[in-house]
Amino acid sequence: MSQNTRGHYEFADLPINPVRPGTSLLVAGPALGGTRELALRMLAAGETRNEGALFIAADESGEELLADYTAQGGTFDRGRMAAIECGGPQIESDDQNIRSVRSPSDLTGIGIEYSSLYEGLHGEGIERVRTGVFTVSTLLMYADEIQPVYRFLHTLTGRVRSADGFGVCVVDPTTQDDRTLSSISQTFDGRVDLRTSGDGDAELRVQGVRDQPDGWQRL
Repeated sequence: MSQNTRGHYEFADLPINPVRPGTSLLVAGPALGGTRELALRMLAAGETRNEGALFIAADESGEELLADYTAQGGTFDRGRMAAIECGGPQIESDDQNIRSVRSPSDLTGIGIEYSSLYEGLHGEGIERVRTGVFTVSTLLMYADEIQPVYRFLHTLTGRVRSADGFGVCVVDPTTQDDRTLSSISQTFDGRVDLRTSGDGDAELRVQGVRDQPDGWQRL
């Protein structure tokens, strides 16, 4: 592990070593296997006062996702959190940090709202933003082809990289063919796989990112 990790994103209570600012990770595992909870724990770990969080909620409401983030250890006040929800009734909310688009297929709309909310958080003095996408599987399900999703994720992770942020995106590999999963993975700096061992224990493995433990680690 590198000796100088100042400013890195850390993961208390998880078998993942600190990662450099600007890193985006794809978290892969079965939808009901705890992958979502792991991703939220990764995003919540090591929060600092100059940071905020921005989520794309393709599977649920923005309000529910922000509540789930808090339940997994997130301590940001609501002024430092924002979410984009996809589909469902377009309900006006008093919370200016929750925006809606018509469908998970509206990647252009999601991108516009993401940029607007990102700039809004920075305008409040937040220096670094943690980004979570829940889930890439849903974006792929609503897309006619992979290329728009690939371009969207490439742009998203590029924004995270250029602003020294941290990104975590969730995918269920059992719903995608190997070619699609391989293409999507290329937009990320590394991948975290989650599985259940033969003994029934949850295990994770980090690949593609330097200075990480080798092989599967007990969670």
